Amino acid sequence: MIFNTPTIFASVALVALIMAFCLILAGQEHKRDGMRAGGAGLLAHALAYCCYTLYGEAPLWLTYGVGNTLLALALACYAASLLRIHGQPVPWSRIFALPLLMAAALALLIETREPRMFAACLVLILQCLLLMVWTWRHARHPGSRAHLLLLLGGGISLIGLLLRVVAIATGAAADLPYNVSNLRQTVSVSIGTVTVIMFSLGLVLMAKERTEAALREMALRDPLTGIANRRAILAACERELERARRAGTPLAIALLDIDHFKRINDSHGHLAGDAVLRQAAALLRQRLRLSDEVGRYGGEEFLVLLPDTGRDGALTVVDGLRAAVAGQPAQFAELVLPYRFSVGLWCGVPGAGDSSDRLIGHADTALYQAKAGGRDGVCLAGPAAA
Repeated sequence: MIFNTPTIFASVALVALIMAFCLILAGQEHKRDGMRAGGAGLLAHALAYCCYTLYGEAPLWLTYGVGNTLLALALACYAASLLRIHGQPVPWSRIFALPLLMAAALALLIETREPRMFAACLVLILQCLLLMVWTWRHARHPGSRAHLLLLLGGGISLIGLLLRVVAIATGAAADLPYNVSNLRQTVSVSIGTVTVIMFSLGLVLMAKERTEAALREMALRDPLTGIANRRAILAACERELERARRAGTPLAIALLDIDHFKRINDSHGHLAGDAVLRQAAALLRQRLRLSDEVGRYGGEEFLVLLPDTGRDGALTVVDGLRAAVAGQPAQFAELVLPYRFSVGLWCGVPGAGDSSDRLIGHADTALYQAKAGGRDGVCLAGPAAA
């Protein structure tokens, strides 16, 4: 079926204009989520197709030169939106160098036919490839619907552009003016409608996925210290326990409690106590291995998981943490706040009947023994593992 080419252009422009309005409006509330950049891209896309509808009735520099430059600008904005959604710095000079290249090339070649068409297709193909590479690189996980939409949109755009390149190379460029309606033109131009829809929906869905991921992250993070909260560290304990049981490797579970923490709050206020908790959490993250896990288990209690670590290794780690705490007191305003840890430690190879609650309970019992023994010490409970 052959459609009227200017009508297709007008339809794409209308769709892009509506989507641009929606994205720009949505971007007013969250100005750093990339929606406004995506909306600007759709607006440029709509204006480009408005220029195409005037082909044959307005100067070539407007209908072809400005139109394709606006299309290149739209792809640049989509790339900027993608990077902003992922919280990445936007290389503005590199991204917008290609629209400038498009404008310069078309200004020089506007009076030709095949050279200007080939130059425009080449720049747009390069932009589509860059957009697809960045989309693939920043995909959060395989099968992400948003990234899949952008990849499909970029791929379909490439197909449309390559069809035009083949037509130019085979001497059929005369069949591709924007005011000519034929099967090749219908297929090539209709792809633009699909591209606009996929890019706009892909960017919206990507922003939604990022927001949901941020909310999930917030749900698993302690807002004061930034480390895992009780729910997250208990889930991590279940995972490490199962892994250690399956592999037959040792696991160390340490429960750390800040000594006389109530005294700090009573003497200096809760803000000072918060500063001590933040300092303690930062120190633990700094001193532990990447494979270790740490989370805020309770008010002033921290749970530390040391995979593949036997008794001697765990004692070495815990003693190192205690020494680091002794040498780095917390600071709040003008106050220097020394603090110490008491530690209950369970080490061993988990058995079939062991659960995270049971093993943490062993570490908790050892912690109370450490406190009863004078605090600022370590008490070991449970079976020892070399």
